Order: sequence, then structure tokens, then C-alpha cells
Amino acid sequence: EQHPNLVTLREIGRSWQGRPLKVLEITSPSGNVAEKPCIFLEGGIHSREWIATSTVLYIAGSLVQDASAEVQSMLQHFLFTLLVPVNPDGYVYSWEVNRMWRKTRSNRSNFFCHGAVAGVDANRNWGVTFGQTDSAPYDSQLHNPCSEVFIGPEAFSEPETKAASEYMKERQQNWQLNSKVGTGYVAAFIDYHSYAEAMLPPWAYTAETPADPDGSYQTSLTSFINEAFYNTSGRTFNAGADVFPPDPGTGPDWAYGLLGIRATMTIELEGHSFCLPATQIQNVGKEQFAGVKALAAFIRQHGGEPSTQVGIFAPGNGSTRLYLVAADHQPVSHGWLIAVVAVSVILVVFVSLVAMRSWFNCFSSSRRDYRPESAIELE
Repeated sequence: EQHPNLVTLREIGRSWQGRPLKVLEITSPSGNVAEKPCIFLEGGIHSREWIATSTVLYIAGSLVQDASAEVQSMLQHFLFTLLVPVNPDGYVYSWEVNRMWRKTRSNRSNFFCHGAVAGVDANRNWGVTFGQTDSAPYDSQLHNPCSEVFIGPEAFSEPETKAASEYMKERQQNWQLNSKVGTGYVAAFIDYHSYAEAMLPPWAYTAETPADPDGSYQTSLTSFINEAFYNTSGRTFNAGADVFPPDPGTGPDWAYGLLGIRATMTIELEGHSFCLPATQIQNVGKEQFAGVKALAAFIRQHGGEPSTQVGIFAPGNGSTRLYLVAADHQPVSHGWLIAVVAVSVILVVFVSLVAMRSWFNCFSSSRRDYRPESAIELE
């Protein structure tokens, strides 16, 4: 309402419990908005990661309030689409019932967990490499409704991931002319999470960097953004596909693997638990807005057109094969499987201990100060 010339609020779907999924489309009215490359930012797909939701809202506010020539030029060149929170049902549940709830709140009767709502890990629910892993123990977790990483009955079973994917897919395909890239393509997809201080470009499902030239493009991009982080907050993030063990069915892998969006990654924000103090919201927001400005500058310097290596613009549509079966790679060795399982166990124990230690701080801190009211208003 305060910036009608810059902001359009658009409903793109409904959550499992019927809450509207709304995106903020932010751009300058100059030029043909439909032909501007789109930078898609989302946060809150995991409901307990409150700082991710707050950060995307901070970025939205900065885009409309920053009168600098740099930001005004960004708005003239790009359409910024922000979806927050991606998982409003889980987000509300994390405020009202269970602070550590991670998944959606879908309650299919054949996927209950001990008689209660199981929900789905929405960041394992995307279509590319859905449910594919070489680790038998991890495969068991992915298909267990009680697990934090339950993938759901099928890819895009959750209306939240379905809505986000359809928005991007429609925009990409609207400008697909005879298998060539037209204007208005999606130039970037960033999914904000917490906590690890890391940038995770594809491929998440193999923890391996794509072949060049896309791999070099993504490595250069993370370095460029890292420089902006350092200049703003003094921090540098770990970066690379191999920072975490392999994870299938993530949003960035789908964005790159199907739509060919090269400037795509998960950004894990700072903190030592999911309960980052509210006093850190502004610092994190400033740092990440600097990263968004660096992202836009990189795309303008190096190009943001979709890949011709994978995805719908690749010769022969190689992404179709990727969607149906895992991309060609050698099965991991038994030694690597043991290492992955061991690391996973250590991480679970560590996170559990940290969460227990910080639990009191989570609930004793001022939730009223932390709560981003505008996220609730988007319901």
C-alpha cells in the first residue's frame, strides 16, 4: 500500500490448511515488466527457521526503501519475486504449538506419525531427483513419515512447493521460443535457510559441482557474493555443493535441473541454533541484502540466461532424463556410505545438544520482538 508503484501482491496458491501463498513482486514500473529477468527469493520452507522468513522480509523492505542509484538500477532491470513464508502452516504452528516444527502440516491419513500429523519436508519434495539416494539408512528416513526429512507420497505433493514451482515454470516456459531463451526468464532462485553460514549451489543430490561452464559460473557467483558478505559483516560463508552430505529433491536442484537456472542455491544463514536472537535480524538482513545486490550485479556482468547444458533449453531436453532417473554418476562406495552415515549421526547429536542448550533462550527471549508481523499478514 505504501509503494503501489513498485510492489504487486499476488496470490499463487493455497497451503494445505488453506492459507494464501502470496508473492511480493517488486520492480520499477519503467519498461515492460513481463520482459524483465526474474530473481526469485524465498524463505521459511522449514518453519522453525524464523531468521529465513525475517531475512526475506528485510530484503523486501530494503528493495522498496533504498533510494540509491544501485538499487534503482536493479529495479529497472529485474523483477524481484519474494515468497515468504513458503510454509505458512508450519510457521504458524511453530509459533503457537511447537517451536521446533520443521515440516508442512499436511495430514494425510495414510501418512500419520503415531496417530498425529506427519507433515512433509518441503525441501525434499521437489521433482528433480525426488527420493533418490545411494544411502540405505537415509532412504529409510526419507520414506518414514515420522522423520524430519520425510519426502511425502510423491514429488510436489505439497501445495506449497507446487505453487512456487508452477510460478517459476510458467514464467520460464512463457518465454521458451523454439527451445531458445526469450526475455522474462527466471535468472536466479535463492532459498534461505538456517543455520550453517553456507552457500549451497547444485548439485545437492550428489554433493558434486556441475560440469563447466555452469560449474565455474556457480563457483564464481558464490565467491562474488562472499566478498559482499565480508565487506558488510566481516563474515565469509562456506560455499560449494559438498558442504553438506547429499540431499535429493531440493528446490535449487529442481530450479537448475529442470529450468536451467544457473544462479541458484540454498543460503544457510548464521547462528548456532534455530533460535537466533531477535537483535540479529537487522545485521543478518543487511548482510543478505548486500548479497542480493552482488547477485544482481553478477548476473548483469556475466549473464543470467538459463543453462543450455541442463534443463528445458538444453539440446534434447536432458532434464527430462534427470527428472525421471538420477543423472549419470557412479554409486558411492561402501566406505563413503559409512562416512556419510557417521557424519549424519554426529550432526544429529550435535544439533540436538545445541538445541537443548538453547531451548530456554528460545522461549525466554521476546517472541513479540522477533515476530515478523508482516509475514502473518501475508496469510
